[in-house]
Amino acid sequence: MKNLAIAALLLLSLGGKAFAASLSLVTPAGSVVENSLFTVTLEMDARDAPGAHPGLFGGAVLISFDSMLLTYQNDFALTPGLSYFSAPVLSNNGNLQTLRFGFDNGVDLGAVGTLSFRAIGPVDSVANIDLADADDFFGTFISYVPTSQPFYPDFNPVQISAVPLPAAAWLFLSGLASLGLRRRWRRAG
Repeated sequence: MKNLAIAALLLLSLGGKAFAASLSLVTPAGSVVENSLFTVTLEMDARDAPGAHPGLFGGAVLISFDSMLLTYQNDFALTPGLSYFSAPVLSNNGNLQTLRFGFDNGVDLGAVGTLSFRAIGPVDSVANIDLADADDFFGTFISYVPTSQPFYPDFNPVQISAVPLPAAAWLFLSGLASLGLRRRWRRAG
């Protein structure tokens, strides 16, 4: 009986389609200047999710990061046309901060929203911004069209490294400062 159940599970797994939908955190660059602001985009690719295409999708995510390396700017901007079924909530657990929210009306391919951070870690530090399903046991992602079908996307986090301000920028800033001082001295004299 036990062998029959295992064989049935194997047959089901071989016959079922593997869905490879994904959610990814994307940045313009893998490194940012220390103490600068940068934007991260949450992108969804649900073209391989079950259901009709184009479709409508929803789910809930956790975005977590080390608050000693990054400061979240409290400005998650949901892409127009999408809606929340769970508004963004920021929570702390020691140095780990987690942003949790749920969205609906996602499309097959596109941005879910954007969020901003400030890189506060020291030069050469590497910050991970992790991404996961808000319910890692049952999952929260649903393809609504034609009927509500669950799916389990892959989650792709991102790494950001802090780099020093380039020497050319320091030279430019010191030149601006000296011009300002020169003007000040002319006015005073």
